[in-house]
Amino acid sequence: MKQRLLILAAVILVFIGTVVGKAVLYAADPVASVTLNAANAQPRQVEDLTEKAIVREYGAAWQNLSRALKENNASLLDQSFVGAAHQTFRKQIEEQKAAGIATNYVDKGHKLDVLFYSPEGSALQFRDTATLEVQLLENGKVIHTEQLQQQYVGLMTVYGDRWRVRILQPVK
Repeated sequence: MKQRLLILAAVILVFIGTVVGKAVLYAADPVASVTLNAANAQPRQVEDLTEKAIVREYGAAWQNLSRALKENNASLLDQSFVGAAHQTFRKQIEEQKAAGIATNYVDKGHKLDVLFYSPEGSALQFRDTATLEVQLLENGKVIHTEQLQQQYVGLMTVYGDRWRVRILQPVK
């Protein structure tokens, strides 16, 4: 009975979040572990509140990305992504839909190193070392899985009232 109530509450929260356009994370979704090292930030130091916001928003961005790719639902990207990152992942979702597949990220953590923090405090460039399990799905079933540690270079900017991912490029 208690489990049914928790599920019902999660469904209601997701519905409310969708209606008002807020980022909503399922209770069952594990929060990605994100650590941030801002010791080498240039040309200025990153404030404590900004560090906390980046960690929170970047973790949420990966959750939203994983859900968007798994459900082939590009509207879920709107909560965390703008600009080139949004366009790249929207295109990936369109291609997945056409091929009848989906992607699931099992996120095992991120280590962010800040490279640049803009003088006015509205943009932050970083390098992410991500540990992921990438699953390729067809009709909801895993047809391929891969464990990887991938580096990304990214840019987060203030957009509206939150930090959002503007660029997220894998380093080859």
